[in-house]
Amino acid sequence: MNTDAKEYVGAIAAPISTGGNSIRRMQIIGILSVIAAAFPLVAFPEEGKILIDALFKWMTHSFDVVFLSIPIISIIFLTYLAFSRYGNIKLSSDQDAPAEFSMSSWAMMVFLAGLATGLMLWAGTEWGYHYAWTPFGIEANSMEMYTVGQAYGLFHWGPSAWAIYCVPAIAMSYIFYVRKKHIYNLSEACRGALGDLVDGRLGSVINYMFIFGMLGAAATSLGLGTPMISLAAAHVLGVEPGLTMDIAVILVCTAVFTVSSGLGLAKGIKRLSIFSTFVTVGIVVYILLVGPTHFIMGLGFDSVGYVVENFIKMSTWTDSINKSGFPQAWTIFYWAWWIAYAPFVGMFVTRISYGRTIREVIVGMLVFGTIGCAMFYVVLGGYGIDLQMTGQLNVSEIVNNDGGPAAMLEIFKTLPGAFLLIACLAVSGIVLLATTFDSAAYVLACTTSTALDEGQEPAKSNRLFWCLVITILPLALLFVGGLKSLQTVSIIVALPLILILFCMIITTIKYMNEDRAMLADRLQD
Repeated sequence: MNTDAKEYVGAIAAPISTGGNSIRRMQIIGILSVIAAAFPLVAFPEEGKILIDALFKWMTHSFDVVFLSIPIISIIFLTYLAFSRYGNIKLSSDQDAPAEFSMSSWAMMVFLAGLATGLMLWAGTEWGYHYAWTPFGIEANSMEMYTVGQAYGLFHWGPSAWAIYCVPAIAMSYIFYVRKKHIYNLSEACRGALGDLVDGRLGSVINYMFIFGMLGAAATSLGLGTPMISLAAAHVLGVEPGLTMDIAVILVCTAVFTVSSGLGLAKGIKRLSIFSTFVTVGIVVYILLVGPTHFIMGLGFDSVGYVVENFIKMSTWTDSINKSGFPQAWTIFYWAWWIAYAPFVGMFVTRISYGRTIREVIVGMLVFGTIGCAMFYVVLGGYGIDLQMTGQLNVSEIVNNDGGPAAMLEIFKTLPGAFLLIACLAVSGIVLLATTFDSAAYVLACTTSTALDEGQEPAKSNRLFWCLVITILPLALLFVGGLKSLQTVSIIVALPLILILFCMIITTIKYMNEDRAMLADRLQD
């Protein structure tokens, strides 16, 4: 066995043998906190489901205004930074240092880190839910809802979502590269607002909350992606979908992202992201070309126009008079989901943004992220709507009766070369899910490392440890049917994370004002 192979096998065999007591403590406490939350839900599933549903309803209805305020404040804050002289600040200790990754590689890694298979699934089916359950009192199942239904999907995956992601990315990047505090702790990004409190129990709670939320967010991606991938793989292999196929999909994903994580950021995650992008974009381009291209593009323009015209209304609507529950069940759910993911995406973007300016990070995330999501929604959603309008397939009925994964499979069956395309869907789904898990394991390894210099990677043993944890916990919950509960808990974690996002904004503004003299050269227009 060669030296590299011995190192890799040794890392898998002893995942917590290196990194010091603090790493082991973070690993152990992070796992125990998740188990403590998940065990009651598994042991008492009926009672747990009732409690979780009640908590979620209370959270979305009681704090709807708070959740709706977050993306608005984030967009205002980021727009100010991007167009101010602070946008010129370079995220590196050396002002002449080139960016670590090309813009295309950086954009692919950012785009795929927090979206993965969820985007493919929702882009093709979200309009079908809105078509039957409408906003603003619009008549259900009406022609108008084709445009409005797709527009709402574009809105939910648009600049508001990416602004929520970008706030922690800027806060953490500034601290890591400009202030040279080389540690990936969520609490450190709140120091400017909370002071020395982050050195005590409050800081520990913030950091452990992040680990808990990250594992729950990974389970959410698993819960969204696995059914669609499993159905596609079962169709290609000619077998019945079910628990066995779900487990097989998870194990294949585990193998892919474990190997990728072992290879590191440049050789693993970067290459996996590039491959994922080419496969998924290839599927989208194929559908655009073989489908009703003119209709898809026309409906896309209509939907984008609707979002632009009604962006403020959609961003602030609580439906306090009619109380339909639509904004709480959809928009506020999405904002909570993005907030739960935000620290993870922020840490990952921090790690890959060496050499970029603050302006490049903000514009890149908000523009590239929004355009990428819009491309998926316009093409996949537009093709599904055409099938519905022409009577070829009642997509909305399948979505609401059998779920999004079943609807996506039926949509793909209508395409020329369906068998090969569904095989590509299964492969791309596995790779996309592996990309998200790979990024999550990498960020968790960074978080539980005591200190990392610019460009330094966390210990391989630590990375592989979190690969195992990310897999084992959701897999165990899949057996007992507790995955949905952990997904919901991860969303509920978003409520206290709102305060952390506010602390990050305050910390960033405070630090930039304190550092004006030091930043004099960087702030030259």
